Amino acid sequence: MTPWQVIRTLFSGIIILYLQILFVPKIAVAGVMPNLFLGWIVYQVWRKPMGLIVPLVFFLGICYDLMMPTLLGLQTMSFILLAVGINEFHRPLEQDSYITMAITLGLAVVVYSLLIFIVHGIKSGFSLPLFLVFLGMIVYNLIVSALVTAAFVFVSLLRLDFRRG
Repeated sequence: MTPWQVIRTLFSGIIILYLQILFVPKIAVAGVMPNLFLGWIVYQVWRKPMGLIVPLVFFLGICYDLMMPTLLGLQTMSFILLAVGINEFHRPLEQDSYITMAITLGLAVVVYSLLIFIVHGIKSGFSLPLFLVFLGMIVYNLIVSALVTAAFVFVSLLRLDFRRG
């Protein structure tokens, strides 16, 4: 684990945090805000060692939780659970397969949405509108998380060449 790897990962997480706080509320649909961190966590756990990811996920989760004081600690807990769960899920699978990364992303979105559904159901009561929001959250988070993960995969494949030819 090089210092540049830590700096790059932290920098990408801070960019995701910035986008999540400032721009994602503007693209909310029917009260559902997608979570950009889901795609970021899947990509980072897939590519980086857990000794680097867990402290960064904890730090960024705390930063994100401070913006929502009514549910303080929920995002941090869910991000750490997802990071550990994704690591345990993908370890026996093929490391370089985009299909297994997509399956992992889908499972992460469902688990995250289910956790949010249970917390809000306990807080305000389980109802049909809450269930419909839960289904919308799964679909919307899946689409946005797939785009975020694809963007990180695309950027990771870019190579800069400064040779004169």
